Amino acid sequence: MLHRPVSSPFAFNVKNRMRIAGRILLLAPLIIFVRLAYMQTFLHEEFANKAERSIYNYLAEDRLRGKILDVNGRELAESVRTHSCGVNKRYVKDKNKTVDFLAETLEMPKSRILEKWNKAGNFFFVAKKIKPDNYIKISKILRTTLGQGLELTPEYERIHPYGDSALDIVGAANSKNLGLSGVEQMFNRELSQDISKKRAKRARRGEIIYDRKLKEELSVANIYLTIDELAQYYVESALKKAVENLSPDRAVALVQEPSTGKILAAASYPVKDGQSLAFQFTYEPGSTFKTIAVSSAIDAGAISVTDSIDMEGRKWEVARGFTVRDNQHKKDFLSIPEIMQLSSNIGAGKIALELGAKNLFYYIKAFGFGTKTDVNFNGESKGTVPPYNKWTKVDNATKGYGYGVAVTPIQLIGAYSAIANGGTLMQPHLIDRIEYTGGKVEKLSKPVKIRRVIKPETSQTMIKVLQSVVEAGSGKRAQIKGYNVAGKTGTAEKLGKDGYGKRSHVVSFCGFAPATDPQFTVLVILDNPGKYSFGSTAAAPVFHDIMERLLAMKGVKPDQLDFE
Repeated sequence: MLHRPVSSPFAFNVKNRMRIAGRILLLAPLIIFVRLAYMQTFLHEEFANKAERSIYNYLAEDRLRGKILDVNGRELAESVRTHSCGVNKRYVKDKNKTVDFLAETLEMPKSRILEKWNKAGNFFFVAKKIKPDNYIKISKILRTTLGQGLELTPEYERIHPYGDSALDIVGAANSKNLGLSGVEQMFNRELSQDISKKRAKRARRGEIIYDRKLKEELSVANIYLTIDELAQYYVESALKKAVENLSPDRAVALVQEPSTGKILAAASYPVKDGQSLAFQFTYEPGSTFKTIAVSSAIDAGAISVTDSIDMEGRKWEVARGFTVRDNQHKKDFLSIPEIMQLSSNIGAGKIALELGAKNLFYYIKAFGFGTKTDVNFNGESKGTVPPYNKWTKVDNATKGYGYGVAVTPIQLIGAYSAIANGGTLMQPHLIDRIEYTGGKVEKLSKPVKIRRVIKPETSQTMIKVLQSVVEAGSGKRAQIKGYNVAGKTGTAEKLGKDGYGKRSHVVSFCGFAPATDPQFTVLVILDNPGKYSFGSTAAAPVFHDIMERLLAMKGVKPDQLDFE
């Protein structure tokens, strides 16, 4: 029987088989090509970053912090570059030799290094802020076998070239480039940069190689204060001397330029970074506040400088159960200048009543008391001035001589500066300017007139009255040869649990010079001096020492016509 082969289009068709096999073989490369094209087109950035991370590390590094300077560019706080020495244990070839080298170079006990070594994971710091000569010794052996695993990490340390000068204003910053107090904290954003991450790769020996192509851009600012470091030195020196002699609980000295409101110096005792008593301390001012009451009454027309006030036999019963006494004189009548010269509470109290509660309250507030000055310092107090509709007759009278109100040093010196400059309350300034990288300058201390408080003629009258206090009254120890000085003393008893105590008090002096063209206003406050003293005997001499040196510093010509 004859069999015919079955006919099929694919049977024994070598050409077709090769074609199919070829297509199958081409499918895999095609898939790979499409995948690569997709990855290069859509996943390029992702894989490029992965490749970079496999080669480079990004290491956190402290950046430079901006400077804080005085008005003339003297550096009160700046950052200097230091290095910390660390160990990456996985790259160390010989533990014992490495520990011996570090102990000898860093002058550390081997036991201390070994203790850190055993407690740490893969990496630990041996020492922070190492000396420059030690940095050189370690850097020289980094590329040797002994140096494998050692790392030198750049950091910045905050230093104060003038020591504790103005430290209560400048404040402090920590090792993490964060401002903690004072100007360091208030302007932290301008002074600091975030901790940067520099690109680096680690060589086979373990040393770090930074990418030199990446330039570190600085965007920090420098803060210039209105403080003059030389004036600050004079103030701090005089205050230190007073503290040594009288041992007060606290002390404050403040210098202001009356024409602009700029703070030229501000010192506190005790010194604490970022805690300036010039802006944060509140107290009952006592007799220095008589200047406010008397100038207000003259300005309002309630009294005339030529008036005389009955002293009521130096024993004045303001209201039943409340009597004011003057023991420092034996006169039946006192003129307005004499009330200030002798610091008469009876005279100031009667003037306050003559002016009236509402008007006195208006002037007190107009002079800036009871509100923050916005001097731009954290923790500034606004003091206390009770509303006039709650005052009794006694309250009205006692405020005339500085009781029943709480003020701050910056408020009081601002009020005296207003009298000195012709009657205008000026905005006080502590920050002069901010200078940014690239040349931009932000000026913050341009003179700003807040309001006119008293008329120019009232200002001139009060300057003469305050000048008479220094020439013939309680402020004699504030006299400066060749210069007319105007000012007022203050001795205020402090309120305690058992009322006002004569052995616990605040003494002060506030004034300005030269009286004919005031250049400086100076306030000195000694809180509860250990030795019983008065504003006239304790604070006025400190004022004299400060003002005399300030006048010489600025080269102010004497204004006394008969001075040789």
